[in-house]
Amino acid sequence: MPDFMVFLEAGWIVRKARSPDDAMNIAVAEAGKRLNPELDYVDISVGKTVCPMCGEEIDSVFYVAGLALVGIELRMKVFNAQNSTHAIRIAKSSIGKKLKDVPLRVVEVEKL
Repeated sequence: MPDFMVFLEAGWIVRKARSPDDAMNIAVAEAGKRLNPELDYVDISVGKTVCPMCGEEIDSVFYVAGLALVGIELRMKVFNAQNSTHAIRIAKSSIGKKLKDVPLRVVEVEKL
């Protein structure tokens, strides 16, 4: 059975952040605390968004008055899945149990 790399996107709300960079650091740290130690193999990073004006990729963070919405990318390798749909279910189930009430969306699935 093949292995897959599943990329998920999550929206993370950060309160009382001092700057957009601070909000991104807090979001990644909080997600890491919830996932570790059981899911320490999930890679966590700030997602990228395409700027509608210039077309360049920018960090996925919206910051206003100390409140931020940060787009987080979660990357998980799934071993011995039957197909890509099965790999998605495994990843969403594993991560979703630890990140309750956090919306998750599949961005991409790669067969390894």
